Amino acid sequence: MPIQCGYIHGTGAALNIEIGFIPDKVTIVNVTDGDLITVGLMHERVAFTSGSVAIKAGDTITGLTNTGVSGVVDQVILDSGSWAGGDAAGWLIFKADRIVGTFGSENAEINDSGTNDLTVAAETETGVAIAAAVASATGNAAVIAYHGDADSGYAKGFTVGSTVSEDGKLLHYEAVASDPGATEPRVLGNTQREAVW
Repeated sequence: MPIQCGYIHGTGAALNIEIGFIPDKVTIVNVTDGDLITVGLMHERVAFTSGSVAIKAGDTITGLTNTGVSGVVDQVILDSGSWAGGDAAGWLIFKADRIVGTFGSENAEINDSGTNDLTVAAETETGVAIAAAVASATGNAAVIAYHGDADSGYAKGFTVGSTVSEDGKLLHYEAVASDPGATEPRVLGNTQREAVW
């Protein structure tokens, strides 16, 4: 399990931190004031409803409305209904670097079936900010996955939002990934699959 720790200097602007992999989770601590801890969860979460075809880890989900959006599923969480009944509902979890584009509220297909297999909602990528009270953190107040760019040779890492990157403050980060070299999920027991990245 790779873990990367280090210090960065807040600038008041978003910062791209290149560490060679996209972590599963990043914790940022403002060590100057000790007044803010931000935790970024790098997985994309997509709610689904009306699922009629069983989905499993390793399946590819492709949007039928937003062309060009697709992702390889790392974990499926079934909250209610059933596949056979056509009313399965729950969550699809994608590793940030195994999804292309952005799912909107739309119909989707599984493994290029050519049919409408499920309905998904817009994806989310969030974390939490811990100050006086715990609150959901998004946008500039969050830590999100960074896929790199041409200038950096597409180095992977994470982006510290401008609110977290408080100007003049010393920030400590800890980035953790379970196993960035693995590409296939492992089977656990008869029905569970372990998400492996």
